[in-house]
Amino acid sequence: MAGLPADRRNFVACPILQDTATVPCWLAEYNGELYFLGIQTDSGGWSPPWLEHKVLVEGKLAGGPRICGGIPLTSQYPASPLPAGSADGQPLPNPPVVSVMREIDRSCDTLLPADPRFHIEGRRGPGPNTAQSALRRPPTRPEPVAVVAPFTPRTFTLTYEFDSELAARTIGEALNAVEYAKAVHAKSMTIVAYRGATLLSDGTLAREIPLIAQLRAQEVSTTVRKLGIPQAMKLTVRWVDKPEVANGISDPDRRRAEILVTP
Repeated sequence: MAGLPADRRNFVACPILQDTATVPCWLAEYNGELYFLGIQTDSGGWSPPWLEHKVLVEGKLAGGPRICGGIPLTSQYPASPLPAGSADGQPLPNPPVVSVMREIDRSCDTLLPADPRFHIEGRRGPGPNTAQSALRRPPTRPEPVAVVAPFTPRTFTLTYEFDSELAARTIGEALNAVEYAKAVHAKSMTIVAYRGATLLSDGTLAREIPLIAQLRAQEVSTTVRKLGIPQAMKLTVRWVDKPEVANGISDPDRRRAEILVTP
């Protein structure tokens, strides 16, 4: 199995919450080095870690100075078009992919006191928006593209955090699939969910739990039914229990469910 590129960092570790005078930072230690993951916010393009749970971190070196004492990591999977905030006046990088592990680990409870050296400004901090952040609204959802005949089969892909059946970043694709099915009077919709794996920096392989593909398929099926699929349309639900092949780079893409809509 080939090793990872030198700038990749994939590891499982306890998250560390570093307080600041404004917005807390999340860090993690791997192989004797401290890495910056992101800030505690609900509008930063990621789901922050939880204390008392380890996290799987998948990312690469972002470059630039340390943030909250840690080397910044990043990824190509933004869920927000705007930076989560700034550190010392510079925009924060897009966060790495961070997945909260299912098991409780009481040892993951490190909370560091506020450090005056760290100057963090969140785009939206805890509590109500500030007057400044209220002026920086994210763009509204674009209008759906008009569906014009001839209609063709389309696949809508939802991706997941490790060991999760909730597509927090991409659940909108389920709505897009249902809207397309209605617009083209689809004859069938097929949901196929997959189980992923991640190649870690130490050369080991982290595999998702055996039931995760089934849980994803059932969750997507429940979601599209709630959204209101056409009554005459045939719905097929399948899952693949064998883990996808991991390469340590695009593994988050392989933790997925696909919705094929056929006119």
